[in-house]
Amino acid sequence: MDALKVDRHIDVLDGVRVLAVGFVAWFHFWQQSWITPRIILPEKAVHVTRYFGITSINFEGFVRYGFQFVDMLILLSAFCNFFPYARAILLKEAWPDTKNFYIRRAARILPSYYLALIIMMVVSFAEGNCKADAFFIKDLVTHILCIAPLFPDTYLSTGFNGVLWTVQIEVLYYILLPWIAKLFRKWPLATCIALWGCGIVSANYIVYEKADMIRVYGNQILTFAGCYANGMLLCMLYITLKGRSVENRYTKCAATLTVFGCILYMGRMMERLGVEELQVEQLRQRFELSLVFSCFLLALPFACGCLKYFFAHTIFRFLAAVSYNFYIWHQYIAVKCKECHIPFWEGEVPPNMTGDLTWMWKYQTIIVIISLAVAVIMTYGVEKPAAKALVSLVSEKGGQNT
Repeated sequence: MDALKVDRHIDVLDGVRVLAVGFVAWFHFWQQSWITPRIILPEKAVHVTRYFGITSINFEGFVRYGFQFVDMLILLSAFCNFFPYARAILLKEAWPDTKNFYIRRAARILPSYYLALIIMMVVSFAEGNCKADAFFIKDLVTHILCIAPLFPDTYLSTGFNGVLWTVQIEVLYYILLPWIAKLFRKWPLATCIALWGCGIVSANYIVYEKADMIRVYGNQILTFAGCYANGMLLCMLYITLKGRSVENRYTKCAATLTVFGCILYMGRMMERLGVEELQVEQLRQRFELSLVFSCFLLALPFACGCLKYFFAHTIFRFLAAVSYNFYIWHQYIAVKCKECHIPFWEGEVPPNMTGDLTWMWKYQTIIVIISLAVAVIMTYGVEKPAAKALVSLVSEKGGQNT
C-alpha cells in the first residue's frame, strides 16, 4: 500500500463530528424549547413531490431522538484514537507510545472538564442547591475520577451537568485503548468477536433481566463495546482502501448512494424508537445503529466531491475545534437560561407550554449563541493553552529525568 495516499487527518470527519454534536445538542434544546423542525409543503408542490415519496420536510425524528448520535460520537472517537495504531499495523509506522497517548488525551479533555466541574459546583452552592453532605462528596469524587456512570445515584441524580457521563465513558475507553490495540494487533478476529459479544450480550441482558433499571445500566461502557470494535475495523478498511487507490467514478457513485442510503435508514431507525419502549429499543438497536454509522463513515471519504466539500468545509473545521466544549456546556446553558427567564417571560408556566412560538425561537437562538460563545472562550482560552502547557511540562520533566 502507498502510505503517502493515506492522510493523517480525514477532513470529512470534521463535518460528521459537528453534525453529531449538533443533533445531540438540538435534542437537549428541543427538551426545553419544544421547537420541532417540520415543514408542511404547499398542496401544489405536493402534487409533484408525492411521486418521489415526499409530502413534507420532517427532521422531527432526528431531533426528538438526537441522543442516538452519542453513539456516532463514540464511534468517531474509536476511529480517530485507533487510527495511529491502525497505521502502525498496516503501514508499518512506529507503534504509538502508551505514556504519550495518555498524556495527550488527558491534556486534551481534562482541563475543560475539571474547570466545568468547578464552575458548576460554585454556581450550585451560590444558588443554594447543593449541600456538602455525603452524596455531594461521592458525586464530586466520582466525577473527578470519571466513574460516576458506574453508580446509579451519581449517574441519575448528579448535581453536575448530565451530559458529562459521555466524557467519563470516553475516559474509561482511553485507559483501555492501548491494551485493546495490542490485542487487536495479535488477535484481530478474536478481539472483535469479544467486543461484539460484550456489546450484544450486555445490551440484551439489561433488556431482559434489568429492564426496570435500564436508565442506570443502558449507557455503560460494555454496551458500547461493539461501537469500539467497529471503529477499529473502520480504520483498517479505510487505510486499506486508500492505500490501494481503489477510487474511481464507479466507487464514487457507490459510496454516494451508500451515504444517502444510510441517512434514509437512520430515519427509519428513529421512527422505530417512537413505536416501542424508547430506552429498550435504543439498547436493542445499538449494535445495528453502529453498523449503519460505520457504513456511513466508511463511504463518505470516497463519495462524490460535493458531499466531501460540504462535510470538509472550513466552517465545519472551526466548529469541530470547539465542539468538545460546546458539548460540555450546551445543556447546562439551556437549562440555566430557562431558569433565569431568558428571554424574559412572566408567570409560572414556561412559554413553550403555552405555544408562544416567538419566545421559543428567541430562546433557541439565544442558547445557541451563548453556547457557541462559551465554547470558543473555553477552547481557545482554556483547552488549547492548557493542553500545550501540560504536554510541554511533561516533556521537559521527561527530558530532565533521562
